[in-house]
Amino acid sequence: MTMEQLPPKGVRREQAILELGREEANGELLLQLANTEKGKCKTAAQKALAQLEYAPAAPLWAKLVKGKWMGSHILSDACSDCVSEQIAPVILKRLSELLDEGDTKPLEIEQLNFCFHLMLGKASPKMLEVYRFLAENASRIAQLKRAPVYSDDDCTSWWITDGLRIWDATPREMEKIPAVVLTASLIRNPDERLQALADELNERYGGSWLIPVFMKAIITQPKEQVYETYSPFLGTPKASYLLNALGLLDYRSYPEDWTFERSGPDGLRALIFWGDYSYGTYDTRFTMERYVELDERWLFDLAKDPEGRKPTVTWQTYNRGGVLYGSYDEMFISLLPRRVANPELRHVLRDYFRIRSEKVKVEESITVYKDAAKRFGGE
Repeated sequence: MTMEQLPPKGVRREQAILELGREEANGELLLQLANTEKGKCKTAAQKALAQLEYAPAAPLWAKLVKGKWMGSHILSDACSDCVSEQIAPVILKRLSELLDEGDTKPLEIEQLNFCFHLMLGKASPKMLEVYRFLAENASRIAQLKRAPVYSDDDCTSWWITDGLRIWDATPREMEKIPAVVLTASLIRNPDERLQALADELNERYGGSWLIPVFMKAIITQPKEQVYETYSPFLGTPKASYLLNALGLLDYRSYPEDWTFERSGPDGLRALIFWGDYSYGTYDTRFTMERYVELDERWLFDLAKDPEGRKPTVTWQTYNRGGVLYGSYDEMFISLLPRRVANPELRHVLRDYFRIRSEKVKVEESITVYKDAAKRFGGE
């Protein structure tokens, strides 16, 4: 496509420009558009160009990442090495400065989160060094305190994105942040270099680095192999990390009588709501998903011992209304379709959620046990 072939203005022009990011041959045209367009079309040209390995655009990425929002609205969803190599040194320097600041006082976390957002899916050599820096400094991250963002803020919560947050920011949960960011990166872009990095960091540090290793396996390996390898960790101290990864899965399942537009086919997917927003200032949010499969034996295992105390499952993706935050049962129901074909499993689930609903008292607005009763309550 040439400049003259683009629609003259408006949404059609913006969408046509975005489509140019699918072909490496459009690099020169997109760089020209990034320099000449205005408003939303300029943003579209920059976003499309960021998808390409186009070396002449490198100065643009180096400039954007030094801006107030670090170019997050343009660069977060880009995985090209060209972008990654330009922005990684800036991210590394900023993270080092922020951790030094956080060692001495409560931290304004907006810039910290911009750094995390920009790392998404990027696997260039310099970005891998940023991950290694975070792994080396996980204990410092675990001790960070947050500055208040509104009046009466007790600063006990923490968030990476608008959709990934915890309500009790203990050091144990804070220490997981670098691993959760790498897990999100693997969902966005399971590049072999990121897969190897997950294995490297898990071998070196253990602990929460099992989260991206498990997610990598879910994405890349046969479901039967994943179950055989990782299910033995259930019932051990490592189980909590498996649950963190499972908490990032969500089963898309529309009602049979659904007549509205569908966002995609039914099925289990790794789902992340990335980015953040500040009212009237910026909005860098977007959604990413990757369809995966899970061996049905996991569901039988997770439904064991409904009478027992269940662990807290943090850093979940919440994609339902009226959720019980940090709940094992929220994680579990998100793995399940509306209709379970296996009658044995359906019976197990019915008994599990019936017993859980009797043990766990929740507010009327919490729907997990109502939804379970509706799905599995009858034959």
